[in-house]
Amino acid sequence: MPKINNKHCCRLSCLFFLLILLCYSNTLFVPWQLDDPPNITNNPLLRINNLMPETLWQTLHAKPFDPGALYRPVANLSFALNWYVGQDNTLGYHVVNLLIHILTALLLYQTIFLLFQTPNLGRYSGKDAYFIALLSTVLWAINPIQIQAVTYIVQRMASMAAMFYIWALFWYIKFRLSETIPNRRLNFLLCVLCYILAVGSKENAAILPLSILTVEFIFFPKTADKFSKNTRRILIGLSCAIGLFSIYYIIHHGYLAYLFKPIGSRPYTLYERLLTEPGIVLFYLSLIFYPLAQRFSVDHDISIAGSLFSSWTTLASILTIVILILFALAQIRKRPILSFAILFFFINHLIESTIIPLELIFEHRNYLPSMFLFMPVAAGILYLLKFYSKRNRVIHAAIILFIPLLLITTGWNTYLRNSVWASEKSLWLDAVQKAPNTARAYAKLGELAGWNPDKTPEQLALAIGYYQKALSSYSPRTSFKAAILGNMGEVFFMYGLYDKAIEYYTKSLALNPHFNNSQYGMAKALVMQGKFEQALQVVAQALNENHAQSRFLNIGGLILLRLNKPEEALWSFQQAMKINRNKQQYFFNLGVALSKAGHYTNAEWFLRRSFKKSPNDIKILFSLLENSVRAADQQQSDYYAQKIIQQFSLTTIEYYLENLKNDYRTVPIATTLIAPVLHRHLQQQIQRVTTQPEN
Repeated sequence: MPKINNKHCCRLSCLFFLLILLCYSNTLFVPWQLDDPPNITNNPLLRINNLMPETLWQTLHAKPFDPGALYRPVANLSFALNWYVGQDNTLGYHVVNLLIHILTALLLYQTIFLLFQTPNLGRYSGKDAYFIALLSTVLWAINPIQIQAVTYIVQRMASMAAMFYIWALFWYIKFRLSETIPNRRLNFLLCVLCYILAVGSKENAAILPLSILTVEFIFFPKTADKFSKNTRRILIGLSCAIGLFSIYYIIHHGYLAYLFKPIGSRPYTLYERLLTEPGIVLFYLSLIFYPLAQRFSVDHDISIAGSLFSSWTTLASILTIVILILFALAQIRKRPILSFAILFFFINHLIESTIIPLELIFEHRNYLPSMFLFMPVAAGILYLLKFYSKRNRVIHAAIILFIPLLLITTGWNTYLRNSVWASEKSLWLDAVQKAPNTARAYAKLGELAGWNPDKTPEQLALAIGYYQKALSSYSPRTSFKAAILGNMGEVFFMYGLYDKAIEYYTKSLALNPHFNNSQYGMAKALVMQGKFEQALQVVAQALNENHAQSRFLNIGGLILLRLNKPEEALWSFQQAMKINRNKQQYFFNLGVALSKAGHYTNAEWFLRRSFKKSPNDIKILFSLLENSVRAADQQQSDYYAQKIIQQFSLTTIEYYLENLKNDYRTVPIATTLIAPVLHRHLQQQIQRVTTQPEN
């Protein structure tokens, strides 16, 4: 059988590049969506500004809300490098995602072609292998089911894991087909390396040994040679190890205790999840083979299966999957391509579509499992072409015309679906139409309206209306209603309606007394009303409940400063700095606390570094002036007073002197202490101007 040479590989790369670019040409400027901000833009460990080894090392531990934990390090390193090049400009991230998708398509093509060199597929000619590999790869690459893994930036984790996964599979097949020991060793090492990189991108790639074992039993005949026997023994051992580790993982995380009761904030038990997932997996298959753009969504309306007989579809879905798997096992020798496509699909849904309590449904979970599903489709089309080539030329011509029509239709639906990702609003308006009974889309639209910079009564009414609709819809989590009420409180807070904000924060905490977002919101609203003692009680309760978050310690410090307790405030700010890696954001608050506690030299150090980071912040200069006045340092007082007068207009200075008195959003600044100094320097400047002789 012919090999894939460099020239052929180059032509394929250009073809995949053009086809994929056509389908995804409207995604290069798609904004951040869904989980992108917490994982990337708001993740301080990924916002790197140099390529020093220690800086790159920290990116490997960039787990959101749990800094320091090793978390998908390969994918996170790629995000950090994207940030280094272009910060938060999404263009660079989308370009990388597309390049990963193109490379994955090329690797998939090569892997499929390589499968036709295995003993059990030796009956196919080189031209047949080219046709099946090319058509099946293109159908996979331009299918709309892949959009979430390509257009949705953070799901690079899924696409990158799949890329290394299929690469590892490629090297394994090369390893099995190698005839010399050096080649076998090299291919085996490359397979292991790609496997490690795949798992480092996303954990579901750990299932690879089971997929390799499937390749071994389907495409390689059982022989008595020592090499084949040892290979199979190792694969069986690895697969058993994965099974044992899975059992340990389930027991270690206490999932068995939640088999018949809801786990965490999920509104379903693990038993109910197991009953629901078969229907979802079959729904995935329907999306893959009937890929109309209007069938895809970021949120699907899924009914939880309460029992095996709660709906006829539950039992029917389970039986359908069992029949498909049994059929695949029975057809291993007769129809190996079809058998492998089916088994590979279900094997690679084992982690995310069974007992692990993840969200019920996400389309990007099919990026890897769907890789070989179009092999039997392409093989079937090839069979029909050959069958009718001499029997019926009309049907043969119709099949030939059907192929480009199929590709154009599939690609066009991908392009149409990608257009929905143009903005957060368009994405969630689409989701509301697709899943009108679920709360998530309404809640997200409420957030978009509520956080809109254009603060108008109409925007407020729109936001609250969406949130009220969300409250009456199905929630994917038991804590979701508490979160919605808390968000309503946050909207009222941003509009300055603090009484209404406190009302909704109270409702939220009544549903979930430990919901820290609402606790924090309540503390903020009470601070804005000047109710510092009550606010401090809320903060203390949150800290006692182990919400040792820097934001609670920070606002606690602000409250303590308002209560004239600078030493306690100083401790609170210091603790916040210990938790948060972005320590510079606390320099200003810490400097003010040091100044009010009488540590003027240290206060000067922190305030000056804070000013270096934010040189246009008049509040920092005010605090530097206040610190020098408290320290009785006449020279420094004159210096900072002159700096303020030179940098800001008289109107700005007077505005802040007047309004900072009751501005509870920031640290207290003693405007009565610095105002006389500023006014004295202003008067001196006016006198110098008026007494200056005319030219």
